Amino acid sequence: MNESHPSNYYSLALLPVVERHQRRQLLKIFWLLASGLLLFEFCAETNSLLSKSSAIIITIAALLPSYFWCSGRALGMPIFPLFALTYTWTHGLPLVAHHPTVLTYSPESHLFASLTVAIFLGIGTLFWLPLVKSPPKLPKHYRALNGKKGNKFFLFIMAVAIIFNLSNNGGWLLLNSGIFAIVRGGVLGLTVLASFVLSYQLGSRALSKSQAKLFLILLITYMVTDAVGLLVVGAASTFMVSTAAFIIGRNKIPIISILIVATCLSVLHQGKHEMRSKYWFNPNKPAYVQPWQYPEWFREWLGYSFENMRKKDDDSTSKSEERESFAERSSLIQMLLLAQKKSPDTIPYLNGATYAIIPELLVPRFLNANKIRSHEGTYILSIHYKLQTYKDTLTTTIGWGLLAESYANFGIFGSAGLGMILGIWYGKITRWSMNAPILSAQSLFAVLLLAFCFQSEFSAGVYVASLFQSSMVLMGIVVVLMNNQKTQRFPVYP
Repeated sequence: MNESHPSNYYSLALLPVVERHQRRQLLKIFWLLASGLLLFEFCAETNSLLSKSSAIIITIAALLPSYFWCSGRALGMPIFPLFALTYTWTHGLPLVAHHPTVLTYSPESHLFASLTVAIFLGIGTLFWLPLVKSPPKLPKHYRALNGKKGNKFFLFIMAVAIIFNLSNNGGWLLLNSGIFAIVRGGVLGLTVLASFVLSYQLGSRALSKSQAKLFLILLITYMVTDAVGLLVVGAASTFMVSTAAFIIGRNKIPIISILIVATCLSVLHQGKHEMRSKYWFNPNKPAYVQPWQYPEWFREWLGYSFENMRKKDDDSTSKSEERESFAERSSLIQMLLLAQKKSPDTIPYLNGATYAIIPELLVPRFLNANKIRSHEGTYILSIHYKLQTYKDTLTTTIGWGLLAESYANFGIFGSAGLGMILGIWYGKITRWSMNAPILSAQSLFAVLLLAFCFQSEFSAGVYVASLFQSSMVLMGIVVVLMNNQKTQRFPVYP
């Protein structure tokens, strides 16, 4: 494809508004998703009408930004719509999915929590929507990578990320914790950008055949080497980002690829707990895995997975156990329920204590040897609400999420304020990246932000520190590798 062609030159900003049939397809997908979620919640096996209503309230509020985007009423990258969508499975579905902790709270508590979520998302939508209704004026120039130069650079980044995974898995990295954190953050940030951009280029047929084959090999290799660390979520996140970019570039959903990868990750998930118990918490077993040991590593992992799957087939209680396991992994509403039950009557609000530490988190560890841990805000929450002792936080982290953290600090006003801040933040970045080439500084930063939408367990400190670290890497790319290019003015259809 000619690299000066508008479809390759401009980012996702114009996609939902250029062709009407694309908008209709997006709306069909939206209504299928919305109908399925609402029908599931309405027909859920629970005797509480309040709990069902609460789940439906959250789902409607979470789906509303996606409706605006799919219908063409909101333009640009769907950063806020995807962020809001995560609240369907982290806050809505657990109310009707027999989550063991959620069940300990009354239906009235469920309703209050759902209204808090709806207020938070509603205010966010009100501040986000006006910023993305129409594209801004085109700048005179933008800073971007050359298409061919950018493709080669990001292929190189994918290769570097694989080498980093191999070295980390094998224990070859002789770095102190501060330097390691910086290197890991940089590699992760660059990998998100590389996987998104190259997948988009693959979808829009902007890669040569040799580059396309090389990218697919590197992507699969990266996911495999990343999964060796027994954190399947990393490989899953990379695949989700890549798939989303490919769909946007090709206007086609790779159903077979999605089914294959989803099946593989689901099978591995079944045995990860046994592998972690054996290798993470057992001092007698080696903590490192060398590349030549990968086949045996995955063979053992799959053995545990298939054994657990056979046990579940023979165990009459397996379905409920599996459902509880999924709910416990994805749900965050129990943290909001806890904060609303305890504060302010039993436990006082934190009054911004988890936000006050953010400036310190932005200082590199090599400049401050006594720097607090990146999850310190999360630990403050867990200790304050007596879920953990300080010693417990050395080995275990309990996810809270931005919404529960805001309520624990300032109550319902904190949740409303968070909605306003995030609505403006996501709206401003979306508008800034509209009409920009996919390899521009604006679009690449928006891609970073898009990836952070799925990090639902992050507290504000982790969110800001991680985004700051990744942004510094992107800033280096902007300064060293990008150059100013004049804006090519293609027509924008309302």
